[in-house]
Amino acid sequence: MRVWGACLSLTATVLLGGCASTVEGEAVLPEGNEGLFDPCSAIQDDVITSLGVDASTEENGVAGVSQAEFVICSWASDWYELGVWSTFHTLEDVRRNPDDTDIRDASAVGDGAITFREVWDVDGSTCFVALPADQGAIFVRVDAYQQAQYPEDICGLATRQAIALKPSLPK
Repeated sequence: MRVWGACLSLTATVLLGGCASTVEGEAVLPEGNEGLFDPCSAIQDDVITSLGVDASTEENGVAGVSQAEFVICSWASDWYELGVWSTFHTLEDVRRNPDDTDIRDASAVGDGAITFREVWDVDGSTCFVALPADQGAIFVRVDAYQQAQYPEDICGLATRQAIALKPSLPK
């Protein structure tokens, strides 16, 4: 399976505190990825297969390595990789991140959903669809293999995959 390009480098701030109290200092994200939606265990194999990727190619993490602040699961087809990334980061974090570009509304996926690319994706082989979730966001990523002739628009495919996955994703 193809090793994904650079991992998403988002920075975020989460406000912590009680209703009637003030907390001093800087807000921080929870450490690790505890409490995040796990796409590998939550999305059924028949759903994955219906998307045109091979459920038996499931990979947890990036090249099998867990990532802090993300739970990532991916599956391969003959010309692209489909990934579902679960994170505490929000769509606002994506909008503020200088490494994220070509941010567009994806209302066909749902309220607040967006598509985006990463600045280092110079050949346009990768596209993310980000959906808001109570935990932060869920990203659906399509990453076409470099040597492939892309038979369709990558962001169009990512959008269709996100729509099909939406019933299996947290709100």
